[in-house]
Amino acid sequence: MRSRISLLALFFIVSSIALLPLAAHASAIPFFGPIIPQGDNQSVCPAGWGMVLVVINNIISFSITIAIVFVAPIMIGYAGFLMVVNPTSSGDIQKAKKVLWNTIIGLVISLAGWMIVAAIMAVLYNPTQANGLKAWADIIGSHNAPACLPQKGALPGDTLNQAVTTPGLIPGAVQGKFTFDPGIDAQVITESGALNSLLSCMVAKVPAGVGRISSISDSVIASGSKTFAQCAAGGTAAGCAHEVKSCHYGGRSCIGSSYAVDFGDQQNKQALSAAAMACNSGAFINDEGGHIHISVGMLSNCECN
Repeated sequence: MRSRISLLALFFIVSSIALLPLAAHASAIPFFGPIIPQGDNQSVCPAGWGMVLVVINNIISFSITIAIVFVAPIMIGYAGFLMVVNPTSSGDIQKAKKVLWNTIIGLVISLAGWMIVAAIMAVLYNPTQANGLKAWADIIGSHNAPACLPQKGALPGDTLNQAVTTPGLIPGAVQGKFTFDPGIDAQVITESGALNSLLSCMVAKVPAGVGRISSISDSVIASGSKTFAQCAAGGTAAGCAHEVKSCHYGGRSCIGSSYAVDFGDQQNKQALSAAAMACNSGAFINDEGGHIHISVGMLSNCECN
């Protein structure tokens, strides 16, 4: 009997070790909250579509965490209790084995399901380039979806996401969303995680209508006619929009996703620069004549700006 218990214990330990990489990859697991984002008054503002997506993702992560950290150990302890308390009862031994197997299989199914969905979504969102796959949480957390709905009637200081109009800035789009030059929105899927984090932060700090994105990576990459590697090596000579080893292609060390963004609304340079510095004081900002170039390449060790 002891040999059976030892064998089952060894099996559980090996299974747990095998599951650790999956758990670590599954979007910030373990996750203990908060379910509702707390930054930038998001806990009190009217929820936009962006917040709905984030909350759904947090609920999934929290559920998997509860299963791994609490439910699984309790069920495994219960199985061990049945084996130790009544080792001569074949019925209890069989019940304990069933509980143990169901627990392990449940964990595998939960984590595998998460990983399969993440992989499928990554491929569907970026089918043209293998190095640009993103986690599900990165995709649904895109800066295109506002976390809070603007409150036009809100008063200053009431923390209800007041719709602000600043003199000298050109209003236009909805608060919490950047606009794009024609066809540029197709490049959103090529953002690196570092660039996505910067833009997700910036979009909440600029007034409505500020931030017209004119380039993230390259239209020839988004369309599938060129790869990141081809544009990084050939630049404009290869028919791409940017220079060789540009941060838009990942610089020298991070080829495969974009670490830079260009904003075409130069009249909003001050607001865009202030937002970028507030979100990451190490961001590189440069007025390149036809657009404002913002990069996180050097911060990400990509050897580019």
